[in-house]
Amino acid sequence: MTIPPISTARTAPAGAGGGASGEVGASVPDAAAGARFDRFLLGRTPDFFCFGPGATLLVAGLLLALQRMGGAASGVAATLTFCLVLLFVGPHYAATYRRAYTSLAVVRAHPWVTLAAPPILIALAILAVRYPAGVGLGYFALYVGWSGYHYSGQSLGLAMLYPLRQGARLDPKEKRMVSLPLYVSWALSVLGIFRLAIPARSAAHELVRRAYGGPPLPGWVAVLGFAALAVSFGGVAVVARRRIRRGVPLPGQFYAVLSAQVLWFTIGFYRPFFAITLVPVFHSLQYLGLTSWHACHGKGDVGPRRFAGYALVVLLLGLAINPGVFLLFGDVGAAKGLVIAAAINSFVNLHHFLLDGRIWRLRERPLVQSMIA
Repeated sequence: MTIPPISTARTAPAGAGGGASGEVGASVPDAAAGARFDRFLLGRTPDFFCFGPGATLLVAGLLLALQRMGGAASGVAATLTFCLVLLFVGPHYAATYRRAYTSLAVVRAHPWVTLAAPPILIALAILAVRYPAGVGLGYFALYVGWSGYHYSGQSLGLAMLYPLRQGARLDPKEKRMVSLPLYVSWALSVLGIFRLAIPARSAAHELVRRAYGGPPLPGWVAVLGFAALAVSFGGVAVVARRRIRRGVPLPGQFYAVLSAQVLWFTIGFYRPFFAITLVPVFHSLQYLGLTSWHACHGKGDVGPRRFAGYALVVLLLGLAINPGVFLLFGDVGAAKGLVIAAAINSFVNLHHFLLDGRIWRLRERPLVQSMIA
């Protein structure tokens, strides 16, 4: 999504929609002023767990602790991690395909990303396998660079939902200011690829890292990156102060969403296991939490049954995508297999990014109405 997740790539709700007063999503500070925020999606605690840092702190803390214990405990951590990847990453792609291709209205509204883009991306993937050092490297690098941007877009879109549901959406300038820590942390994550001395997150990441060919980045680059990240929070502080003065402070869950991504990319900078395996899981959890809520909320007594059907569909389709598609090429030689895996991974993610960037845009009135209902 780019609302943002397994790959869990941006851009899920990317804008706040509406414009002049009276439009859907327009600011109504008088209605929101002084009121305690209670317009959560799943609930206060589930929102903190799924969309904020709750899952990151609890699940990552447990898995990292098991790893440090070594022996059988380390094996348990590996098994749990594998299960989490299966349960969330593939289904997060499936949720996008379900929304995009089960509605004729969506296909008609977005023919470029639903009909035209797939054959183009497939053709590029085939060329990438045929010419891995030329077309391939460019194709893989596009996915690698866009990935963190997608994550940031999803996080921004999720965070912006809370002021929108508060009745006091962010204006364009405020949106740009609060997005700074997200996009700076994305840039930090890209730098992190080139300081690793172990295999990167995916085949595409690994091939891009190998193409660099130089020594690990010097320590001062990390210092500069973290300093820029610290400074970027100034924009959030300015917006927060202005909204407090207007009587519509940013909801606490807004900060929770921002903090989740910053944790992902800062911890992942130094903990390869976290960046390689767990960040896509948490990104996907965010995405599935939002998409399942969007598909099922407001359905009354039918809601639980609808959720069960939704979960079954995205799980089965997700497993067909990951690991299903990749297993088709399991017998290919190591070198060629890496390139093919990179091409498949890049295709799936690039199409996912394109779809999310269109089907979750909060500039569209029906989607905005569904998000604030």
